[in-house]
Amino acid sequence: MKLIGVECWADKYFFGKLLNDKSLIRKESGDDAVIDGVYKRSKGNFSVGIVDIDKNKKIPASFVKIYENENSQIYKHSENCQFLILIGPRQFEHWINEFLKKKNKEIKEFGFIDFVEFMKRSKSLNPESDERFKDLISFVIENFEESENHILKLKIQLEYILEKKYQFNIDEFQNI
Repeated sequence: MKLIGVECWADKYFFGKLLNDKSLIRKESGDDAVIDGVYKRSKGNFSVGIVDIDKNKKIPASFVKIYENENSQIYKHSENCQFLILIGPRQFEHWINEFLKKKNKEIKEFGFIDFVEFMKRSKSLNPESDERFKDLISFVIENFEESENHILKLKIQLEYILEKKYQFNIDEFQNI
């Protein structure tokens, strides 16, 4: 069951790998569709959406921020088990690049000319057909558990949300 909506193909590929279950991830047609998918189309049922922080997102007023750090914000519906996760500092690509910086790596080391080329490739319809993109994502997946970082933190948070679903406890969540 596709419980997590994302806004682009790169997100779908990455979060499928991160959670080791691509069947959990559905690609929507942009950030507004992800938010609507969680807030409206799920009709109060359990749902998670992941979008970029990059613009002024229209987070519905019934969602309350339950977590924030320099790379993510997590909102929960005030009554339902619906979650919106914003990643950044701006977009998915910046979120990945922040991890590379912590590992003293650069986009160029994966064969991209520069960050702009990486952005263009990740925005394509089929980024995982590019070996450079796949190698970069593989590096992240193989190395994120080595030390504390924003990707490891979000993985732990996502696993908690998916495991607990309707038994989600904000106090417990904030202590993981």
